[in-house]
Amino acid sequence: MTMIENILFPVDFSPSCAAMAAYVKRAAAIFGARVTLVHIFDLYSHDALQLYVRSLSEVAEEQQNLARDKLNSFLQSEFPLG
Repeated sequence: MTMIENILFPVDFSPSCAAMAAYVKRAAAIFGARVTLVHIFDLYSHDALQLYVRSLSEVAEEQQNLARDKLNSFLQSEFPLG
């Protein structure tokens, strides 16, 4: 019998995504599975005006930090430890 050991949960922070978290948690509990969150973002998502003030690498680093913070916040609110 094949058991689910890992669940990959794509996260886009939408209301439907947040609502799905309860089902993902329940499935993980039933199967004793590990949940991995994944969020894809555009590293170079910016408006051209930002490039007059900062370098492309600075803008990209800021975008990455913002996405990481948002993902960590989602993780803490929807999948708290304990």
